[in-house]
Amino acid sequence: MQETAEPPQYKYISLFSGVGGFDLGFDRAGMECALQVEQDKHALTILNKHWPTTPKKTDVRDVGRSDGPVDLICGGFPCQDVSVAGQRKGLDGERSGLWFEFHRILCELSPRWVVIENVPGLLSSNGGEDFAVILRGMGECGYLPAWRILDSQYFGVAQRRRRLFIVGYRGDGRAAKVLFESEGMSRDTKKSRKTRPELATDIAGCLDAGG
Repeated sequence: MQETAEPPQYKYISLFSGVGGFDLGFDRAGMECALQVEQDKHALTILNKHWPTTPKKTDVRDVGRSDGPVDLICGGFPCQDVSVAGQRKGLDGERSGLWFEFHRILCELSPRWVVIENVPGLLSSNGGEDFAVILRGMGECGYLPAWRILDSQYFGVAQRRRRLFIVGYRGDGRAAKVLFESEGMSRDTKKSRKTRPELATDIAGCLDAGG
């Protein structure tokens, strides 16, 4: 009897990992975390407990070509300078300006997929110019992005927590299929509708389909 080949193990890098929210989702979708990058000591304690064998780095500036290849890079770069609750220094701020390290890593490692999370205030930071910088930066690295604000209350969480998600794919516009249902593309945006299932599952499905 011919043995069935094991499906490939898709790998990802988690930047600005926090306590591993993205990581848990992608792990549940069957992917493997190749590297976590986080400097907060409390968050690192949690990451080390749940991902004891996953390599760690504490400075995003230390991530580069030697950490690849991977299929996906995910992360929520610091939001303090783009949040409407902050001083709105935008990407010129010391913390939110770490986006440029994210951009460098994308260009150096060139994964097929990228998933970014941030606060909705990123859309209006510096009159929209900061968001334009991010979209141009993704384009420079070969990604066609799609973006959408999702609210945790529609995903089984008992709180309202709106976050901006940006998904990019190298080569074509299939990232939009991850974030939008066909009805949504036709402006069906009623709040009573359930939002789309987990991003990680959708992306893993695209990878398995050869995307």
